[in-house]
Amino acid sequence: MKDILLKLPLSTVLVTYLFICGLLYLIGFWGTFNIDVFNLITIYDIPKSFVFPLLISQGFFSIQFFTGAVMNLNDDREDIGSIVKIKDEWPFWRQALTRVISNTSILTTIVFLLSSIFLENRFHNELFWLINSLTVGYFLLHRFVNIKELKLLVKSSILRSYIGHMLIVFPITCFSTGKITSLKVYNNQNIVNIRSITDNTVGFGSDSISVKFLGFISENFIYSTLDNKKTYIINKNSVDGVILIKQ
Repeated sequence: MKDILLKLPLSTVLVTYLFICGLLYLIGFWGTFNIDVFNLITIYDIPKSFVFPLLISQGFFSIQFFTGAVMNLNDDREDIGSIVKIKDEWPFWRQALTRVISNTSILTTIVFLLSSIFLENRFHNELFWLINSLTVGYFLLHRFVNIKELKLLVKSSILRSYIGHMLIVFPITCFSTGKITSLKVYNNQNIVNIRSITDNTVGFGSDSISVKFLGFISENFIYSTLDNKKTYIINKNSVDGVILIKQ
């Protein structure tokens, strides 16, 4: 198995990885509406899904690069679990307390718990996904760029950070971007009404104002009621056409 993986062309590995990231976006988006995307998508639906998250992750890397924050990810200490450098001359109680309150794992857990407690309806709250995706992404990125074996293999901290952004931040961004984008529709912040051109197709007509357009998947367009209780999947060949009206 290992020999087979080593013989795979780099282009094949890259394309496969990008398709996986595109799939994460689709899962994040359509999962909000409890739609099994695997039964609907074709291979042609995936490429367009990873483009926007890729631009976002590259933007984060660019900001870090130009502000010098990339270098700050590189940590030469043996104990990288704490964001504060523990000094040997400190008394034991101060070292122990500092390790606890500045421990990256504990801080990440605290952020998740606080956002879960104080953000209303957390799993349908855009801010919850934004905060936690950034927190988890950069927690894992900091750990990744400081792996001893990777430091020996890749000397440049900038290159390690870029690799980390591609392998860690990018896939997390794909899922969270899909989730946040879908929640704008789910929470009726971004509504597009849909109706049939003929005005007599089942599911449209006079009820068009009470439904919202969710998106296209392959040969289907999908819409739901404003309260998200009912979802409809219509093959585009079953209607003459639709009109989308953005509110």
